[in-house]
Amino acid sequence: MTEPVDIASLPPEVQGFRPLCPGCTPALLASPGARPCSHYDCPGLPEALHVTCNICMYDFAAGDGQVKCDHATCPTAIRLTANVPVYKAWVEMVVAEARGHLAH
Repeated sequence: MTEPVDIASLPPEVQGFRPLCPGCTPALLASPGARPCSHYDCPGLPEALHVTCNICMYDFAAGDGQVKCDHATCPTAIRLTANVPVYKAWVEMVVAEARGHLAH
């Protein structure tokens, strides 16, 4: 289990990213069981926010999908797992911003 990421420490490209996909809203991002991106190939998605495997479509943020590799040894799985805390901090930031609790 990894530690949560402080929003202020997110890379600038993550802090400045806002999804442009139709229907992608802060409420949708924060809803239980939400996928990181319903379109998967979110335009401009920073590498640090990638949490879905492009090979098997396993969603590391939600822990959902058909595992097709050993997550302990697969380089892609290791990289995407490491992105999950950054992704979750970004979602928290976008939701707080939409609620007026955070200035962008």
